[in-house]
Amino acid sequence: MRGGAGPDRPRDAGRGGPVSRQVLSGVAVPGLDTGTVFDVTVEDGVFARFEATGPRRGGERELWPGYTETHAHVSLPANWDDTADDPRIIALQYLYHGVTHVVDMFGFPLVADAWREGAAASPWPYPEIVHCGYAVTALTDAAGRTGHGVEFPAPVYMIGVEADLDQALRANAARGGTFLKVMFTDGTEQPGSPVKFSRLSEEVLRFTARTAAERGITAVIDCNTLQETRWAYACGFRLFAHTVRDRTLGAAERAEFAGARFVSTLAGLRPMVMTGEEFLAEYGRESFALTQDPANLEFVRGIEKPYGIGFGCQETRTAALADMRRNALAALRDGSLLVGTDSGNTGAYHGYSFLSELGLLRGDDPTLDHALRHQATFTGRRYFDELRGDASPAGPLGTGACATYNLHAPGAPLTALPLATVVRGVPVDRPALARAIAGLRATAPNGKATP
Repeated sequence: MRGGAGPDRPRDAGRGGPVSRQVLSGVAVPGLDTGTVFDVTVEDGVFARFEATGPRRGGERELWPGYTETHAHVSLPANWDDTADDPRIIALQYLYHGVTHVVDMFGFPLVADAWREGAAASPWPYPEIVHCGYAVTALTDAAGRTGHGVEFPAPVYMIGVEADLDQALRANAARGGTFLKVMFTDGTEQPGSPVKFSRLSEEVLRFTARTAAERGITAVIDCNTLQETRWAYACGFRLFAHTVRDRTLGAAERAEFAGARFVSTLAGLRPMVMTGEEFLAEYGRESFALTQDPANLEFVRGIEKPYGIGFGCQETRTAALADMRRNALAALRDGSLLVGTDSGNTGAYHGYSFLSELGLLRGDDPTLDHALRHQATFTGRRYFDELRGDASPAGPLGTGACATYNLHAPGAPLTALPLATVVRGVPVDRPALARAIAGLRATAPNGKATP
């Protein structure tokens, strides 16, 4: 699960070979000091020294921790033909885009074996991954509404009594899951929009939060509306897999959720409301053709109207997207935002969509660049460590920390690829990654995990 090298351990460390040493001269490290230039020494895959050499003068490369994707679905099909990419491809897609840590919100047991096999054979360390094992959700209700467990039968446990939760937690522990994902939403997005899923009862919600807390298990809950978020917060939940999408919260409403954190997932919803021209622009960055199934480009060229129009939800989903973004930016201002994408949703591609998410959050406001980069790296990494049960206060750029980082060009847009990505001291060769992805796609069944 951790790239064959163990958590935060360089692949070659401790094997008796010569110590490798690299020096990065004259780089900015804004997470340590925004106004200073450093020489950074890496030895045997860990940071050995950060030496301040003078003030920033402009134009320096910036060194940041690798990106952390805080809301992924590794086993879901992002492709427009409803097929899922081979997990080995997904791992390389993340690496290509500078994403070095991935929080999988459900489904990892479905792809765990292929992920591990790929990691063992890979010349590059895989991204670190942490997962819940199986999510928990409601039983299909007596009115016949569809539960999440019916839509996604394999990666979820449907619960109605405490014994059901016990079974789910045992299964999670057996499969290496380290946190609990609770799917609570009934699927509504705006007032008056249709109910799509059955929702956990208040009793189930309360004992789920209580049991997780008693056992020291971090719980993340999936909500859509302000009402759902209020109920979940009252029951004890503090980590929310989405921002509120049925209204823009005012200051008094935001104050109701003291201590809560929210994940941005704009990239997962936006494909529903995009035109064909917008798709081609969104998927026009060079890395799309090098890392994603090219059939997706052919498909979106033929889109004549947004799917939101076809399904009669264009206005509600456009409104939901705007509310989610405004609420995410409010969370950014108070430090409670986690950057994720809901990748695995149709059109929200692993790795690629993370850079899109940063662009969607930034919009036309360049003053957000530093804060978004910080939340996508430092804050995301702390969250990742929290979910895997690592309470160490050590940061990702301290002396002795694993050398996993991105170098960014000065002034480059947030949607740009890093200049370089290094994982546990090993530089990532992007052209080689692209060739490896192409090679996997050339194998039957075309690099797909499902036909």
